[in-house]
Amino acid sequence: MRRVVALLLITLSPALVVAQTKPILQSQPLIFIHANIIDVAGGKLKPDMTVVITGDRITAIGKTGRVRVPRDTQLIDATGNYLIPGLWDMHVHLDDEDFDKNFYLRLFIANGVTGVRIMSGNPVYHLWRKEAENGTLLAPRMVIASRVIGLGDLSKISEAQAREEVRKAKRAGADFIKVHDDLSRASYFALVDEAKRMNLIVEGHVPLSITAAEASQAGQKSIEHFTGLDEAKSDDRKAEALIAVLKTNQTWLCPTLIMRHNYALLRDTDFEGDPRLKYVKSSWKDFWLRVTKEAEMWPPDEAKKRKETTRKEDALVGKMQKAGVGILAGTDDSNPYVFPGFSLHDELTLLVQAGLTPMEALQTATYNPAKFLGLLASLGTIEKGKLADLMLLDANPLESISNTRKIAAVIVDGRYLPRESLDKILADVEAAASRK
Repeated sequence: MRRVVALLLITLSPALVVAQTKPILQSQPLIFIHANIIDVAGGKLKPDMTVVITGDRITAIGKTGRVRVPRDTQLIDATGNYLIPGLWDMHVHLDDEDFDKNFYLRLFIANGVTGVRIMSGNPVYHLWRKEAENGTLLAPRMVIASRVIGLGDLSKISEAQAREEVRKAKRAGADFIKVHDDLSRASYFALVDEAKRMNLIVEGHVPLSITAAEASQAGQKSIEHFTGLDEAKSDDRKAEALIAVLKTNQTWLCPTLIMRHNYALLRDTDFEGDPRLKYVKSSWKDFWLRVTKEAEMWPPDEAKKRKETTRKEDALVGKMQKAGVGILAGTDDSNPYVFPGFSLHDELTLLVQAGLTPMEALQTATYNPAKFLGLLASLGTIEKGKLADLMLLDANPLESISNTRKIAAVIVDGRYLPRESLDKILADVEAAASRK
């Protein structure tokens, strides 16, 4: 961002950031002039635009010079900058520690990730969401799963138990039902039936007991990490047949390419030298480094096999995108070297390498999540009346998707966080991680 016009630039003080007390609200309208808007719905760039934000909403938008600018405003000259919707990471895992609440959640914000889909439910996440909604916690918007059904103590459960878990999830306020590998056929279909009765969507893994086509036909809304897609990776005819089923049933894929690639490259990449490790708590870091050491003992052809798998998965993502299957950007953070916030940008890079255009990759983290979640009326694009979750970039992401990393400012729920505030967040997370 080149310059700030007006005397009302609001930044976060260290006390506000660290203590997470109630933040100063955006009291004056926030106005960006001369901004280049990336229209992720129309698939084009709109140059020299003015965007007016009042409270938490976009209240006016149009060509600079043609939009009435109210008095007593915070005016940002965004000449040479690019305004995009805030990003969503659609596959996130957190622990219930204070570090996750007070630092990892802000790490998403510092990277322009203003929304997350949390894939393993925990009652405390609902409390965190209320704090964020009340303005006492700086955090992305949260969509929260049920407990993971089909894993751990909820694996191999009966039909009756599966139905009861759905009812418990409904009472607990879960936004959707998360399924995993170890559900029997009977329990899976009982769970899906009960979820429909409770008006809950089923998302997650394809259990080993069924096929991806069966999950899609049953109404499962998303498939994570290519579970159930092994045959489609290696057989073009089976891939085409499955893609047709997924498209017909509007089943989405969240491939989490960064997680898949990292596991394939454990032996060949200097992950231990990644400077982003300074933002990671010790429990995650110790696990990641241990997995890296274990990779040194892989059989001779293991790395080759893993890389071939990721090559096939990348190709399948490209096919699905071209065929019209919905793709969601997600990272599966907490897995080796998948960093909260940062790795969403890694995911976008890998999606482009898989065959998506930069615009299509942006859509997987903006428009597509809003559509998937039924939130297009309020999020996902930059339009009048929508919530002000935005990111201001120093370079055009349509020229290179890596430019999403060049963040000049983040606007979360109408609150303006310039680069210096984002740097302060990063410094606080680094300091906390060194003590953790």
